[in-house]
Amino acid sequence: MFLPYVYQGVPYATRRAKLVASNCSKSTSSGRARNEPVLESKDSKPVPPPDGGYGWVIVVASFLNQILSIGVPFSVGVYYVAFLEEFQGSKGLTAWIGSIHTGLLFGAGPLAGAVINRFSHRVAVMIGGLMGAVGFFLSAFSTSLYYLYASYGIVAGVGVSLVYVPSVVVIGEWFEHRRNFAFGLASSGVGLGNLIMTPVIQKTIDIFGWRGSLFITSGLFLQSCVFGALMKPLNGGKGAEKLQGKGLKETFHTDILHEWKFILLAINHILWNIGSLIYVVLIPDYAHMHTGTNMDTCAFLLSIFGVASFTGRILVAVITINKKISRFYLFLTATAVTGVAIALVPTTRDYIPLATFSAIYGLFFGIQIPLIAALATEMFGLERLPNVYGYFMFGDGVGALLGPPIAGWLFDLTQSFEAPFYCGGGVTIFAAIIILPISLSKLFQNRKTCIKSITKSASRVPLKTSESFV
Repeated sequence: MFLPYVYQGVPYATRRAKLVASNCSKSTSSGRARNEPVLESKDSKPVPPPDGGYGWVIVVASFLNQILSIGVPFSVGVYYVAFLEEFQGSKGLTAWIGSIHTGLLFGAGPLAGAVINRFSHRVAVMIGGLMGAVGFFLSAFSTSLYYLYASYGIVAGVGVSLVYVPSVVVIGEWFEHRRNFAFGLASSGVGLGNLIMTPVIQKTIDIFGWRGSLFITSGLFLQSCVFGALMKPLNGGKGAEKLQGKGLKETFHTDILHEWKFILLAINHILWNIGSLIYVVLIPDYAHMHTGTNMDTCAFLLSIFGVASFTGRILVAVITINKKISRFYLFLTATAVTGVAIALVPTTRDYIPLATFSAIYGLFFGIQIPLIAALATEMFGLERLPNVYGYFMFGDGVGALLGPPIAGWLFDLTQSFEAPFYCGGGVTIFAAIIILPISLSKLFQNRKTCIKSITKSASRVPLKTSESFV
């Protein structure tokens, strides 16, 4: 008597009510016009990443924006010379223009993450593109270095950050299984931007002067708004809707600041950026002093670094297609190898070995960079990715600010290049070592899960009597 009315522990009347409700829902939806939009409830699940389709448009838009948002800031050196000649200021005061601009590119990362959370990737990029274009446009009318601090340094600097951060993290929303491949392809725009933007801007200065060049740069950077408009939200901006009425804690995801894995990775970013800036700042001067070659040839070492970095970004996109390769260990290895390459610089006084070290350093640096967003997504979740990536960029900025003064202080103290390069290599290798506990905790967690699963399976006893009643 009991069996007909109970099936899998659910009373018959309850199942019947659900069946009727389901049929009613189907009949209602079938009668709806095909072109009528279906409104999702607030509790509806988000759309899963399509891993392709329109996502490739997002990758192309991200690639182009990364060319602009990194290529333009790192071309500030050519404007630096023009500003020196125009305003006749000291090298130190003039250098602050580029320092403020680059510092805010990294330092405004947390702000960019908050804007993404509050609005969307598309809105953040378009605000940043407009700010950057206005900043470069106003700089063309500058009458003093202090004017440039505000227009080029602050306005354009924050704008560039608001373009770069969402252009990177938006890919995580559109890709899951091919996420690492997509990150690698898009980030190759950084390497290409470093290669092409400096000569392009230099050519515009030669033809139109630095003021005319800034007008052109302003119009060029405004195109990031066009690319940003292509970055439509996958889930219709529902993530931003959830934050409406929430406080700063939810917008900035400050809870992440207390997680030990995040803290170790943030320290990692500060340390390897100290080493990176020591290398980039000192390698041309070291080569010029010890190899006897002219400065143009020595500066070509940075071009070798740029080409190798571009190659590394493409290479990591291909490597990470293989799911058996651990992205964490690849990141850790790349960090350690770059540290070794920096530390080996003082061991030679010949140009060819230095060029080889630049190629090795650039290749593994290029492998390292695209993995940052991929690891942040895996470890902290897609929802917190904009904030985590923004905080990491802030750490990059701290390291970038500390690296050159440390290098200069060590050189002044020892009157030798050995101490700065050994220091840069050492802190970079230590940056790899300091995140080892993350991998160890993952191994212990997997082992614990495996033991628990085996124990649960062994203790499970089949109940044939009860199974006949359910």
